[in-house]
Amino acid sequence: MACQLKTITLEPVASGETWGGLTFMIDSSDDTAYAAALTRVRMSWRNSAGTVAQTLDSNVSGITIEVATAYAWSFTVEPSALALPAGFYTWAIETTAGVVDKDLLSGTQQITTDPHA
Repeated sequence: MACQLKTITLEPVASGETWGGLTFMIDSSDDTAYAAALTRVRMSWRNSAGTVAQTLDSNVSGITIEVATAYAWSFTVEPSALALPAGFYTWAIETTAGVVDKDLLSGTQQITTDPHA
């Protein structure tokens, strides 16, 4: 059965501060959604206008694929400074397996005003 995830609210973080990251793992023997090897992972934050404000990419930096084997994906979005103005953002993690790109996880995150600014 395919994995159905609800919208995930990540913890708030102050603008310019380091967000703690996350790790995703799947081990599935009967789910065709994970039947191909994982080749790329991207995580993007969009502002209220829908414009991409920041992206991390396993092909560049910020995301490490630990296991790319079909049916057994594992990746970590590394702790990263979020250089975003204060506000509410939507985020999505897009995976590429073979030629298929799809949003795997998504949600919201509040960026607060930097208390040190």
